[in-house]
Amino acid sequence: MEEAGLSSYYLTKIVPGLKEYVAAEGLRSDSDNGSYLRAVRDAVASYRHFENFKRDKAYNKILEHVSQQDGAAYLEILKARDDGILQGAMDTLLQSDAVGNPRKYTYEGRELSPTTLRYLKVASDLKILFGGDIGQKIAEIGGGYGGQALVCDTIFETGEYHVFDLPDVNQLVSKYLESFVLSGAYVTHTLNAALKDSYDLVISNYAFSEVPKPVQLAYIRKVLSQSKRGYLTMNSGRTDHAGKEETKLDLEALQSLLPPFEIYEEEPVTAHHNYIIVWGHQVGATL
Repeated sequence: MEEAGLSSYYLTKIVPGLKEYVAAEGLRSDSDNGSYLRAVRDAVASYRHFENFKRDKAYNKILEHVSQQDGAAYLEILKARDDGILQGAMDTLLQSDAVGNPRKYTYEGRELSPTTLRYLKVASDLKILFGGDIGQKIAEIGGGYGGQALVCDTIFETGEYHVFDLPDVNQLVSKYLESFVLSGAYVTHTLNAALKDSYDLVISNYAFSEVPKPVQLAYIRKVLSQSKRGYLTMNSGRTDHAGKEETKLDLEALQSLLPPFEIYEEEPVTAHHNYIIVWGHQVGATL
């Protein structure tokens, strides 16, 4: 397996611009850009690459690119809320940052990854919105490498955590999560292989908003419409910021297809068009 990963790595060096995709054109997510998948495959196949995958430039175009400044903003929010999330997950945060060699910055005397701080802030949002009870059967659309899954397992002791992503990404999620001992269990799915099911909560950190309409509709049919609670951070649907909005469901369509939801503004604002869709939450909950 190590040799396969190295072969892929060197081939892409010898043939600049070589790209690999999962889906056919027109069905690709924004992350299925031809370079991200290569980085994921290398991390799965080569332990040496896995040790440093969070610093891979192609990988960083999609994930692990939270800025030092945004990390500081997430930390300030967590401190101001004083809801026990930061303290309760500190050991896990440090363990998570020990895998994959992420870029870390000094925050109040500790070397921390701003991406992991973002995952903690999402967990804090969930605690506020749903009163600490997010249920036992959780789904995440777009699992990345499993960072949000690890944080939720630590804080909420979830029973089942279902990750939906591309086949190779699911392998990376498994490799990453197997570096730890979890409280609950995780399952990875591709959208096509998944059966229609119900969940206590569905989470998506941008991924749902980055897939084209046919894929969004399939996720709504198989996952979202049956979920009791929802927390979807979005970067499409409200404005045509990148000239791609015709390929994504707009807000009016989402309101007709999803369970009745409320819109929250992203905090800190990482892009002016971002927002959060929430349903099943406590009335009057504020972030």
